[in-house]
Amino acid sequence: MEIGTDQTMYAAAAEPCRNFNILNVTSLVDPKDGREKLVLSNFAAGSVGNLIFIDTQTQEGEAVALPGDSGAWAVLPLGDKLLVGTCPDYGYLHSLDLRTRQWAAPLRIESEKYIWNLALGSDGLVYGGTYPGCVLLRYDPGKHELVSLGRVSDNPKDMYSRNVYGDAPGRIIVSGGMDTPFLRVWDLETETFGDLGSPGETIRQVTPSFICTTLSGEQRFYDAKTLEPARGSQAEQWSGMLETREMEIGGGRQRVRYVPLLDGSHAAVKGQDYLIRRPGEKEPTLRSIPTEAPATRIHTVISDGGGVLWGSSGFGQTIFRYNPADGSYWNSGAVCNAGGEVYGMAFAGDELFLAAYAGGDHIVYRPGEPWDQYGNVNPRTLRSVGPELIRPHGKSVLGPDGGIWTGWMAKYGVYGGGLSRIDTATKEVTSWYDPVPGQEIGGLTADDKRLYFTTGTGGNGLKARDEPCHFAMWEPEGRISFLHRFELGEKPGALIAAASRVWVRVGKEIAVFDPDLAAFVRRIPLGEGCGCLIALGADRIAAFGEKTLFAIDTGRMTAEPLGALPGHVSTAARTPDGSVYFNCYGTKLFKWNDALA
Repeated sequence: MEIGTDQTMYAAAAEPCRNFNILNVTSLVDPKDGREKLVLSNFAAGSVGNLIFIDTQTQEGEAVALPGDSGAWAVLPLGDKLLVGTCPDYGYLHSLDLRTRQWAAPLRIESEKYIWNLALGSDGLVYGGTYPGCVLLRYDPGKHELVSLGRVSDNPKDMYSRNVYGDAPGRIIVSGGMDTPFLRVWDLETETFGDLGSPGETIRQVTPSFICTTLSGEQRFYDAKTLEPARGSQAEQWSGMLETREMEIGGGRQRVRYVPLLDGSHAAVKGQDYLIRRPGEKEPTLRSIPTEAPATRIHTVISDGGGVLWGSSGFGQTIFRYNPADGSYWNSGAVCNAGGEVYGMAFAGDELFLAAYAGGDHIVYRPGEPWDQYGNVNPRTLRSVGPELIRPHGKSVLGPDGGIWTGWMAKYGVYGGGLSRIDTATKEVTSWYDPVPGQEIGGLTADDKRLYFTTGTGGNGLKARDEPCHFAMWEPEGRISFLHRFELGEKPGALIAAASRVWVRVGKEIAVFDPDLAAFVRRIPLGEGCGCLIALGADRIAAFGEKTLFAIDTGRMTAEPLGALPGHVSTAARTPDGSVYFNCYGTKLFKWNDALA
């Protein structure tokens, strides 16, 4: 089917990226049939999420679509209702009638995009934390009414009221940040906020009797009724009551958090599988989730040089393979233990190297060999650059030295970034933190001599700062040999090394950098922003604008519009036959109908 303003320009080739991304797991006795069910909250990036009900005895599955938004961290069984707090676009509070499988009208606070979790307070009302407004929500189940109780943090830079806890009598405990991590207490009687503990303390567990926090590895205890610190024998008693709901799988090689079932079994989700360990069993049985995996957003796509495309999911830590010759596709399990998504993808020989958020993970996968992620055999996780660096925002390239290089953003609550290099022979990882102090690596490219990167002023969990961005020339031995500071307000983005120059999107132009002169020599106007650049043979570059595909002549340094695009392109790749495939922040992989040499 042809799509778009000009129906001769491109077509939807396939939806090859399909996966589950389970954000939360709980259990309940389903009032519809009286049977115990596992409830999985599935996030479908680029689409609408769903709930998956799995009968704990028969293993049969049922999928129930959410009324809106991609998925949900927050899931709370409440009598005959199941409450769901969504993300990442609307922050809906959905209420499902379990008997009829009917949804009540969605509720939301206009300023919020995420609801992180939901907790039942001792007053019978439900509370939740949010992003980006860092507010405390209150939901009245009887009235089906949602209100904001205001910002939790006094620091305007804090955007997360990440988790709420309702077990302390008369109070709601709230943790958040990210500029300044905090613990605050909402008093249900006075409806006012107060502080808890010292700066830097985080919640370990909240019960009706005690609150346990940690600070620099040390446990601290507070009386849940008075909030007074507890020490000595009382702290020792409560320490013995702490829960750790984790079990070992894969012969003890991995640990997963479990949900207890009524018969004493333990249930959990690991990547694309779920598992139930019955009483007396040493090793649980892993099973595929018994519903169809939805089409999800494509995050990165590359070509392997043989005409086959490889890509990653927008959330869920999986990769896919798509063969345009016959339309076949394959989707992997989770590539590593940490959650998030694969940003960086680059081949070196027969090995595919991956870089993933949120653990700062480097992964190597050999497509010709059996899949064994649980054993860390194939794919294999190499040394992480976390917790200092966690998001490979600059993606990955094959460097002039034969190494795989990746550009990173710093951890939550910190402005900064870094570079990493994998030795493809030894698999040794080397990293450089903050080459441009306080700025993330926004884009990365390489020619046969050097690497080049742009920087940005944003941060994980932080608003972008109003300061100049940079372009850097990086020597493979690990140093900046040239640094250009852009004018304040100029935002660099995609870049590519081609035809002995480096082509950098700056605002609505392409800035041309000559490495031999160590200077920018030209600006090519596009008239619109550009999200992606790829090479089209030896003397042309494809620039994917917000609405238009441009061909840049690298000799004349001019841009020619080739036709309209269906949207803002986030990733693209060209196969050896000249076919160009791209994605517009959605589930569809598009093909440009004309081969581009």
